[in-house]
Amino acid sequence: METGPKKISDRATIVLLFIALAVLGCVFYTTRFSEDDVVKEPAAQFDIKVDLPAQNQEVSSPLNISGRARGSWFFEASFPVKIIDENGETISEGTAQAAGDWMTEDLVIFHASLNFKAAEKKKAVLVLQNDNPSGLLENSKEFRVPIVLLPSLEDDFSETGNLIQPGPGDVFWSLLYEEPGQPGIKIPLIIGEESQCVSGEVTAVCDSGKFEAGRRVEVIGKKAGDTVLVSALNFLEPETGKEKRINLYYYDPELDKDASGNVLCSRQGLVAVERTLPATITPIQDAVKLLIKGELTMADRQAGLTTEYPLSGLELKGASLKNGVLVLDLADPNNLTSGGSCRAAVLWYQIEATAKQFEGVKIVKPKPETLFQP
Repeated sequence: METGPKKISDRATIVLLFIALAVLGCVFYTTRFSEDDVVKEPAAQFDIKVDLPAQNQEVSSPLNISGRARGSWFFEASFPVKIIDENGETISEGTAQAAGDWMTEDLVIFHASLNFKAAEKKKAVLVLQNDNPSGLLENSKEFRVPIVLLPSLEDDFSETGNLIQPGPGDVFWSLLYEEPGQPGIKIPLIIGEESQCVSGEVTAVCDSGKFEAGRRVEVIGKKAGDTVLVSALNFLEPETGKEKRINLYYYDPELDKDASGNVLCSRQGLVAVERTLPATITPIQDAVKLLIKGELTMADRQAGLTTEYPLSGLELKGASLKNGVLVLDLADPNNLTSGGSCRAAVLWYQIEATAKQFEGVKIVKPKPETLFQP
């Protein structure tokens, strides 16, 4: 039987071996846990929360989107959203709108609506992207939600009632209406880019930021569970609110001639006309939308001002500003912004000058770029 220094050395070796094995086990477990078991979420997850739709939810057109995003995601109260198919091809795109003040670092409620056509049930992805004014790639973010597209629904809801403002924790405005034997029914209204608001003789895309609690309205839309996807909202009383003074730019050909009396079709013929608008969080879009309505007064016309607006079907869908470049997302289904070079130029100069009056706007571009071409 061995005794003395050699036996003590063997025991020490065994103890050290057990300690080494324990340390290696801990390292392996920790590494395996951190790599395999921790769910790594994208950084954007901490900046945006999508409440509707849920992941893998089956949705019909229009797809209504709601949630909360930090103010840094927005420009002029909006950021881009789109639906793509499994191959990455765009099915539909538009903008999400803030439901309140977006100039904050806090989470801001937003909503959007995208129309799409699906002949059959199929998988797709909803993509939400921050509006990145810096233009820097490292500041770009996006958030994706897998969804399943279903065929469209028809309007099946028509009621008259009063608008109810979102309460704490609510996302949507609601309609309070009555049915025989059921007074005081409250149903959330989902406002999208295709939702049309009618006030008097004026029809425009609904902007819930301009809604007034208690207003009497008629709502037509599609019933979707416990909500209504609004197709049309008719205001039954005049709207009221604070006003903001802005300029619209019209054209006077008499101010735009060379020495021989030839019309130059240049910016020299633009004339600023003051108008007032309800104060909102989207002043650039509001001003351009008012311009393309073409509402010249009798005094304007007597002063020699002209405009070819309105153009049937022409619609401003959204705006994005990056590095001083403002991109206006326009729809022109009837191709009325084209034509002769003089006409197309003057049409665009009016929009350009109206948009450039706002701080930070140095260059204005249409989207798609094929608009306002000869």
